[in-house]
Amino acid sequence: MGQTILTPHQSQFLELVGQEPDLVKDYYFTGGTALAEYYLKHRISEDIDLFTEKSEVKQSLIEAFLKKISAKLGVKEISKSQYLGLFNYYLHFKDGSNLKVDFNYYPFPRIEPGKKDKNLQIDSLYDIAVNKIQTIFTKPRSRDFIDLYFIYQKQQFDLKKLLIATKTKFDWPVDPLGLASQLLRAGEFGDDPSMILPYDKQEMTVFFQILASKLKDNIFQK
Repeated sequence: MGQTILTPHQSQFLELVGQEPDLVKDYYFTGGTALAEYYLKHRISEDIDLFTEKSEVKQSLIEAFLKKISAKLGVKEISKSQYLGLFNYYLHFKDGSNLKVDFNYYPFPRIEPGKKDKNLQIDSLYDIAVNKIQTIFTKPRSRDFIDLYFIYQKQQFDLKKLLIATKTKFDWPVDPLGLASQLLRAGEFGDDPSMILPYDKQEMTVFFQILASKLKDNIFQK
């Protein structure tokens, strides 16, 4: 796979997940870190997002796994928070660093099969793009615009088809006018992640203005 954007702790953790049959049969790796590591190499990402669409998170299974691997990873303490079906675990290492790992019940079936790495399922670029459209429509951050911008530098997905896929996946339509309004806000956010590849924020803003204009037919059809 070549150069990695993962920290040693992230890499070691994912390798151990791949060795755990009860996890790899249910969970897949997604989110910004998966996007950066397996597709774009464009930025640093700190969290590990492991989603399951099959059943609710089995807390006892996850915590038994984390306890089992703690000594091997040099974890001195684990803290936890929870919101509905999302379980956030914070691994505090003896070297003073930390790793946030999210186990999330995400009952939205993936549209495309992704890839596999060391037994671990990796979300597809298309599904991550669909997720980004949904996030930008509902509660965007700077990193979501940056991620979608770099996704489009790699692959020119048809935006109207992405909207259809978003409705199919989440069983809820994305309002074209609302999405266009959000895309026009791309330059407003200042919480940029640490970048590996350079980008011009003004060029990104213009890109999303053009992308928003492609929704005009959908808007007028309403």
